[in-house]
Amino acid sequence: MTTTDLIDGTIAILQDLPGHAEQAAESVLSNAWWIALLAVGIGGAVAAVRWLLARRPMAERTALEVLPTTGFDPKIEEVVRFGHQMARAHKSVSRWLFSSSRGTAVRIRFTCAGGALSMRVEGPAKAMSVLRHQGYAQVEMRPVQAGGSGSRDRPQIRLGTQSAS
Repeated sequence: MTTTDLIDGTIAILQDLPGHAEQAAESVLSNAWWIALLAVGIGGAVAAVRWLLARRPMAERTALEVLPTTGFDPKIEEVVRFGHQMARAHKSVSRWLFSSSRGTAVRIRFTCAGGALSMRVEGPAKAMSVLRHQGYAQVEMRPVQAGGSGSRDRPQIRLGTQSAS
């Protein structure tokens, strides 16, 4: 096989390319209904499996309340370390395709009860060993009691004055 034979073969393939593209387009259009049905079926199956796999981690979520002392004054390094710790907690339970981001997400929730601002860290039970690690100096990480407001509370934003109810 010489270089001329290779060039002639390439030219012949390129000349036949429009015909091949037309045949491929006709074949895709004539079979589009079952290709679309197959894609929808596979997508639905993947969504159902992810939903089923997210149910247990959502039920097993736990929360820690971050309680600072009176002398709490974090440095920028401590804030960065705490953020890195939260990212590590998410990665410790993440399984890419087989885990839902709903179930493995670490949430930081700020609540205000009676004028006192508190910070709550919520995450999967598997990540509690990482979350319990002391993120800040002069801060206590206390598990949220079952009698307190649970981690399933919906966040509410109220602007202005509260109405008497």
